[in-house]
Order: sequence, then structure tokens, then C-alpha cells
Amino acid sequence: MTINELEIVLKENRLERFSSKIILINSYKNVFELQKIYRSCGYTVKDLRTFQSKENQWFGVSRLNRKINQITENTILFSVSEIIRFYDIDDFKSFLDNFFSIENKKYSVHIPLFGLKSRFYSQYFNTFYRRNEYSFVYELNSIFDKIDLNIVNFEVPFDNTLDTVKDWLNFYNLPTNNIICSPRPLVERIKNQYNDDIININYIDNQKEFIEKYMKKSFPLDFKEDEKEYWNRLIIDFQESNLKEILQKKLNLHNLTPIEMIQKICQEQDLYIKWLLKGYSLEFCKNDSYFYRVIQNSNLNEKLIDKIWFDIFDDYSLIYSKERFDILSIFYKNNTPSFEIENRLTKYLENCDYLTAILTGITTIEKKYIVELYTLNKIDIKYCQKYYKDLTSYMDSVDFINSIEWVEDYFKEYKKSKIENKISLKLADILKKQNQSQNSFFNWYADTTFKEVADFQIIKEKTLWIDGIGIEWLGVIKNYALNRGYACDFYISKANLPTITKCNRFEGIEKTEKLDNYIHKQKAYRYPLNLIEEINIIKEILDSYLHDELTIVSDHGFSAFCSFQTKINSFSGDEHEGRCAKIEELLDDNNYFSYDFQCGRYLVSLNHNSLNNKTRREAHGGATPEEVIVPIIKIYKTKNKEKIKSTEFKSTVKKGFEEDELF
Repeated sequence: MTINELEIVLKENRLERFSSKIILINSYKNVFELQKIYRSCGYTVKDLRTFQSKENQWFGVSRLNRKINQITENTILFSVSEIIRFYDIDDFKSFLDNFFSIENKKYSVHIPLFGLKSRFYSQYFNTFYRRNEYSFVYELNSIFDKIDLNIVNFEVPFDNTLDTVKDWLNFYNLPTNNIICSPRPLVERIKNQYNDDIININYIDNQKEFIEKYMKKSFPLDFKEDEKEYWNRLIIDFQESNLKEILQKKLNLHNLTPIEMIQKICQEQDLYIKWLLKGYSLEFCKNDSYFYRVIQNSNLNEKLIDKIWFDIFDDYSLIYSKERFDILSIFYKNNTPSFEIENRLTKYLENCDYLTAILTGITTIEKKYIVELYTLNKIDIKYCQKYYKDLTSYMDSVDFINSIEWVEDYFKEYKKSKIENKISLKLADILKKQNQSQNSFFNWYADTTFKEVADFQIIKEKTLWIDGIGIEWLGVIKNYALNRGYACDFYISKANLPTITKCNRFEGIEKTEKLDNYIHKQKAYRYPLNLIEEINIIKEILDSYLHDELTIVSDHGFSAFCSFQTKINSFSGDEHEGRCAKIEELLDDNNYFSYDFQCGRYLVSLNHNSLNNKTRREAHGGATPEEVIVPIIKIYKTKNKEKIKSTEFKSTVKKGFEEDELF
């Protein structure tokens, strides 16, 4: 039947026993023309909003039948299909049974059903016992006009939203594709929805599905009820921007590398931004990477860097150890782990069966294990070079301008002994040969090869006095300087005896006592922690002072092995842990001697034996080479700056994690 044919039938105005009619139509586009025809034929045009007392009032089958039965004039009643399409089979049949049972009225009620033709026939009319007795149905010719209806059970900030049942009942007047429908009475009845000829229902259970199904965008995090607030904010932000632009605006950044992403996640206080960063990072990570798994299994209240440290201990394969090392190495390039991480890691490593695979060399406790494993020959120098480069720098030799062969041999053996925490036979032999008596000591001490500060035209403003730094630390200083584009000239010098600061002053030169204060504040020598912490202190000093050309001078060194010896002397009035003593008489022994030095008559120890009580910590004041022999270091800029390669994360991120930009 066409619209025109329907108009002819209406104008005949024939009253029948059953005057209630269903109009089956497949497009909302015919509504205006349909209303016009019915009005021209004397029908009142209504919809169910007329019978609503509240905007969210629903029409159950009884109420709907009752309202229709109350109609007393020729009427076409719209929006009934918007109600009964959500009825279950029983209510659907009940409504139609009642409607088709209205008889012997002096008026007609016509109800257009939009998009319900298939359901009407299959669930009801094909088995309706009177279907051939009377004319109950007008079926209009119309093209199927599909409309997407997105049903959500939460509020969304969109204009094309039907927020109430009343809005839905008016939908036939203003049909819009991809409409959002959220009135609670409607959502509660969606489970009864059947296939429809024109309405395509998209069930949207949460905000993530809304973003994906309605907005056609994506965000890789799983939906969690306690993060609903962030999803709601993302829906708003997604209306104007994509994820990249949202983050650029909120972070006020144009560029962001993967490691900066981790830093931002760790530092960000705004949980929404932190949540966005977490999701954005997953866009670029391979889903079989360690970083992806850590991010995916983290929550916003956890410290991400802690998870990167410790998740590998929780049933993760050791194949992730390299990626974990790479991430942590770059993250801690300019900072150090917290005490909490140190303490927690200590407990994890105590019973770890795969230490060499898991160590990064970043924390103090890991450096301790590396030193100990190296001493036990369980790792080699190559392993140390990768995971604790400062240790190999410490072992490294330097080229002196004024080379003295035995001095270089001595300190090579001294550093080896300090790492192994025992005095080697070779070191003991060299010390015994050079310091077996006062005469043998002065034989080498008087060597004119030693340089004095007075031999140089130093600029005081560009000179630093590091209290306590000895020859043993030159490898650390050399590698630190080279990595920052500096070259070094090293000279062997010597301190006045006794090797204490008051006898070795440099007037007008800036002084740092950080290293010397450290050794004096130790209650006892701690192996290998003292070595590890002293290396860190030297690097911290260089961080603070090496900004241009710099000359470094020292007043004395110190010895790690004084605490290794038992008490064999009992001189009162000793100073500096028994390394020297003010004395009136002149004494000479294979363990000590006294002499009229520039500072006065002092007794000094020739070896690692104390002059009184046993030394508890590293000390200075005596005449061992490590206390007496000090460096003069000239550091200057070089044209051939050695570039340090950044650690790469190619196994982590789809486009390469190293320093590539995420945006």
C-alpha cells in the first residue's frame, strides 16, 4: 500500500466491528506525510507523551492498553512502537490481543509501528486466529532506513542524547542516526529487545565500550569501575582531540621520549594524567615486553619504578632482565634509587638463585654483590664493565707525566687488594721493601721525580683542594672526565709528614672535605661499602666542581688496611687512629720512626700497624705510600669529546624505546 492508497481508504471513513488498525512502516522519513494525511481526514494526531505525568514514566502493557482504551475520537497514536519494541513476547502479544479486541466503537485508533514488521508477523499475526476475518493491518511501502541506537546506562556529555523516556517517545519526530539513549527505564528493558527491521541496537556497558563503539577511538587500558571518573573525563577530552594532543596540552610538552614517559608517570600527581600516560605508553609497547607487562599490571597508587624493579621477581622470565636493566639504567642516569628500594631489594636478593642475571649495578646493595662476586671469580671484568663501570674505572691505570714504576706497581696491587679485602703478598713485599726503615722511606721520599704544587703556575680560582684524595682514585677521575669531554694530565706528588691536614695546607684554594669527613665519621671499616660510597663521593665532588678547566691538589691520602692489623704498639697521645703521635724523643724501628718535620717532632707509622689501639676504620697520618703519595691533576677541555652511547630499548617499544620520541 502506498501513502496515497492509504489516504483513499481513510477518506472512505468506513466503520467496522474492529476499527483498531496497525500501520506497518519501515522508515521514520514518512512521519510528516503520514501526519498530514491523517489530519486532512479528520484524525487527531497524538503520541504517548500526552499520557505522561513524568518525563521518565514508562508504559507497561496494562497502562498502555488502558490509555488507548480511554481514547474517544479518531486518532493516530505515535510512539507506541518505541515502547512495545522493548516488550518481551508475552507483553508484546498481550498488547496486540487487547488492541485488536477493541470493537463496536464509533471511532478508529490507528497505531504506526516503525521497524516492527518482521516481529509483528513472526511473533503475533501469523498465528492470529482472526487475521483473515477483518482488515487489521495497513502495510505501507517504504524503504528500510536503518538507525543505530546506542544504549548506555551512564550519562554522556553529547547533544545527540535521549536523556529521558519522553525524549525517546519523541524520537519518531526527530530521527537521528547514531543516537545515544540513556533513560534508566529504557536501559532496564533492553534485555527484552528483539531483532528489529530499522533499529540497530548497540549495547554499551561502560565508558570504554562507548569510546570504542560510538566514538570509534581506542584507549588500551581495561575498564575498571573505580577508574570510571577517568573514563568520563576521557570521553569529554576525546570530543576535541586525540590522545597525543590531549597529553601534549596537559603536560605542556611537544616532545616526549619513552624514558621521559616513565619519569612523568612516576612524578605526576594528577591521577587522571598519570592514567592517560599509562594508557598512552601501552600504545607503543610490544605486548610481549617487560615494560608492557609492568604497565598493564600496575595501578595508579603503585609506584611504577618500584614495579619495574621488583615485578621480575614475580614469575617473570629472566629474558626480561636485559630490558629491565636498560630501562633502569636510563631512568637513574641522573639520580639514585630511594632508601625504600635499597632496603626492599636487599631482602629480595638475599635468597636469589640467579644474582648474575638480575643485578643492574645501580643500587649500593647490587654494587656490593658485584664486588663480592668478582672477588670470588663468579663474574669477570666484562660483566663489571657493563653493570658496575665505576669499579672497572677504579681498577683502571693512568699515564703519569712523571712516572715512577714502583709507585704504579704499588697502587695497582693496592687497588686489587682493596677490592679483594686482603693484603696481597706482592703489596706486602713492595711495602716492606720501601718502608722497612726510616732510611728506606726517605730514599724514595726524596726522589726528585715527585712533583710539588710549587712547580706549577696554578690559578687559585681554578684549583680545588680535595681533602684526602690519593692516587688510588685516579682511574675514577679519568673516566669521569673523559665521559664529559675532558682530558687529564696526572702528576705524582707527595704530602708532608705526618700526613694530616694541618701539615699540608693550601692557602687561598677552595677546599672540599666531603671525602675526608666521610672516612672519619665511619665507626668501622665496612667492606665493600666504603669503597662503593667513596667512589660515589668522588663523583659527587666532580659533579659540583668540574665545569671548566680545573686543577686538583690533595693534602694526603688514606689507607684501608690499617684496621687489618692487631695492636703491637702502645704509644700514648696518638692521633688519627694511631697513625701518628706528637713525641719528644727520636725513635727508629721497622714499624715506625720519629723525625723533626716542618709540623714538629712526630712519630709516624711505617706500615699498617697502629701506634696504639687497633685502628677501626680507614685512616691517615702515617707513612705508607697510600697516605703519603698524592696526585696533582690538571683537567681541561678536549676537542675530541668522547660520546657516550645511550642505552637502547629496541626490544621494548614498537618503534624503538631508546631516545625516539613518542610525540
